[in-house]
Order: sequence, then C-alpha cells, then structure tokens
Amino acid sequence: MTGMKRSSSFTQQDDMSPLQDNRHSWARLVQSGCAANSAVREEQCDGQQCPRRHGGDSMSGLLNPTEALEHLKSDPEAGTAEAYGEALSQCPMARVKIAGSDVNWWGALGYAELTTVLRDFRKMSSMVTTEPDGTPAILPLFADPPLHTGFRKLLNPNFLPEVVGRLESGNREIAVAMIDALVAQTEVDFSTQFTYPFPTRVLCRFLGVPDSDWPVHHEFVMATGEQVGFAVNDEQDEQLFVAAMAKILPYVQKVIVDHRENPRDDIVNSFVTGQVQGRPLTDEEISKLIIAMMLAGHGTTTAALSNTVLRLARDQELQSLLRAEPHRIPDAIEESLRIDTPQQTLSRKCVADTEIAGEKIAAGEFVLTSYGSANVDPRRFSDPGRFDLDREDKNHLAFGFGLHACLGQHFARMNMRITLEELLARTSNFAINGEVKRRSFPVLSVDELPLVLRAA
Repeated sequence: MTGMKRSSSFTQQDDMSPLQDNRHSWARLVQSGCAANSAVREEQCDGQQCPRRHGGDSMSGLLNPTEALEHLKSDPEAGTAEAYGEALSQCPMARVKIAGSDVNWWGALGYAELTTVLRDFRKMSSMVTTEPDGTPAILPLFADPPLHTGFRKLLNPNFLPEVVGRLESGNREIAVAMIDALVAQTEVDFSTQFTYPFPTRVLCRFLGVPDSDWPVHHEFVMATGEQVGFAVNDEQDEQLFVAAMAKILPYVQKVIVDHRENPRDDIVNSFVTGQVQGRPLTDEEISKLIIAMMLAGHGTTTAALSNTVLRLARDQELQSLLRAEPHRIPDAIEESLRIDTPQQTLSRKCVADTEIAGEKIAAGEFVLTSYGSANVDPRRFSDPGRFDLDREDKNHLAFGFGLHACLGQHFARMNMRITLEELLARTSNFAINGEVKRRSFPVLSVDELPLVLRAA
C-alpha cells in the first residue's frame, strides 16, 4: 500500500486540517460553471435556458458554488441551501476546473444528476485511486464489481441492524462517562473533548481492539482524512498521505496477528477467517479493510455529531423540544444529515462516454459527487433550507446511494442517537460559549465548538 498510485483524483471523507490552513477548500481548488463543450454554446438547464455561457477553455464568468461555501466557516448559522442555491438554479450538472490540475472535472450538483452518476457503476468507476498494480487502494471504497460485490458480501453481515444493536449498551456507557465528565467541567470544547474521541473509541470496540488504542486511530485519520476520495494533484499532500500509511501499517499488522492468535467474535475476525470469491483474504486486503473502517468510522461521524450539536446549541427552541420529546431525536438526526451533510463530496471516474442531464461526459473525465448540494436541491426537497422535523422525504444522500451506500450508516445513526439522548438528558441547557470554528470542504464539520453545559 505504500506505493499507492493516485490517478490524479484524490481526497475524502475525514477533515483534519486547521481552518486557517485551507489547502483543500474548494475555494482554492475550483472554478466551476455550467457544463462546457469546446465550443461556446447555450444550453438548457432544467427546462430553462442557462443564463451563463458554456465556456470551453475560457473560464471567465463561470459559476463558483464551492467558493460560496467559504462563508460557512465564519458564519456557523449560514446554511448550505443558500450557498448552493445559485449553482443549483444555474446548472445542476456543472463543469468544474481545478486550479493547477490538467484533470477534466464535472460536478453532479443536483439530486437527480447525482443519483444518475451513483447508479451507473459500469460507466462511473469508483477506482479513482489504485495501487501500482491497478488494484484498489482502499477496499471496498475504491472497488468496482465484481470485486466490490465480493467484499460487500463479506462485510454486510457485520453491519446488520441487529448486529450493530448489540454494541449499543457498551457504546452508551462510553458516552455517559464522557458526557458526565464534561457536564462536571461546565465549560468545554465539545468538538475536541467529545466528537473527536467518541466515534474513535466506539470504533475500537467494533474492531475488537483496546480502548487505549483510540489515539493511534485518531492520529492516523487526522493525518489522512482529506486525502481519501477525490483527486488532488498535490505532491506534498501525497507524501503526507504515504507517510501516514507507512506509520499505521505496522499497527494494523499487529491487529491482524493478534486476531489470528486470539480469535474473537468481531469484524476483524471475519476478515481473518472469511473468503472473497472463494479464496482467503491476503494480509494486504485485510489491512485495506481495517484502514477503510478507521477512515469511514471517524471523520464523518465526528462531523455529523458536531454539526448537530452546533445546531441545537444555536436553536434553543429545538433543543428544548427534543429534550421534552426525545422520540423526535431520530427525525432531528435525519434532517441534520440532510441539511448539514458531513461528506460534502467524493468522486467517480467516467470510463465510458455517457450523457447526463444533456451533458456529454467523456471517458477519462472525473465527476465530483456533490452530496451536500443534492441534499438541498429544491427540485427534490421543498424549502430545502428549513430544518423540518416533520419532513416526510427522508431519502437524503448523506450516506450515499447505490452500490457504495455507506455500510456503517446504522452504526453512525445509533451513535448519534446515543449522544443526543444522553446529552439532552444530562443537561438542562447547553449554549455556545465562544468562537465556533467550522470547516466547509470536503467535510462540513466543526473544529472548535465551545459550549457551556448546565446540569439537569
């Protein structure tokens, strides 16, 4: 895995660079606009004539939906619906130009456009990052069928609701102890003291490794989080990623050896003893699966928790309602995931010429899968900027769609519910207590969330 080849297409799901160091923000990376062919032409967008020229090599006057999201960091009350509004109304399938890169990009911004991309696995490949031998760098994230099918078959039994539910009691004990300590402290940074460590600690339980290992997991994700999922063309970032992978692999190998010598009933044991396509897994494949669990189980759950708690701290009426009616917490979780989608974007690589929303996508081009914008698409969700506990359409795309829909969504929802139930039960109120520091891309999250907690 240390010789990983980046097909000029890389970054994902876990945040972890300071807001002041915004190397990976789309404001730095992109200029985007209505989809372009080489010739300047007028297009029809969602039944209306696009008000922008489609600019080929000329990038002047293009839409820049990503730059619009920059204000989310300085204004925690700002919303993604407002930020994406212009881009969605202009062109839901937008041409994207990444500064300093020769890669051709598209952005699937609209709900219908994004689900079309995610559904078509034959033309839209997930193999955006590979090893030198052409195998997926991380399994099953970067795999296509039939290899992806084999690994999902191995993984699926570990993520069934009834299996995940067996972990609830132990996870709740961890949450209770952590929240009680914070309430006793009164003034806290909820991000650094809870939303970062809690998902990592419960993930350690899930993987069957000691709770004391959580700082190792956290350090790895902090070093690699923004490096997994869509293409960057940055040699320094690649070096940092490779260094982090080289550092974590000896730890992962020890986990594998320990499970072979001391079998137990957990997900890593299923990797060690399981088969894919009629054969045992290699140590490299097991390592890739463990690393995928570490990456997927940390950053986005951290983001989802911090986004939701931030919203409740800002909205005292909503906080009081959920404290009085805890059965509405699942509704609040779904609406938070929709309107404050943690994983704003990943990517796909087009491997055969295709057409989406009237735009011709050529083989070899990359598509940003913009979950955040699709979840506030007014063509799908009425009044998308409103946080509505009674919203009937809960088919948001925060956990993806199609073959690569998030395996751990039941685990994530459970841990979000546990956190909100215990936080609301153990406090009479919590509120913002200082400057909130937020990141916007590729993960929408909160780096610093100062709260004052008042005990129940």
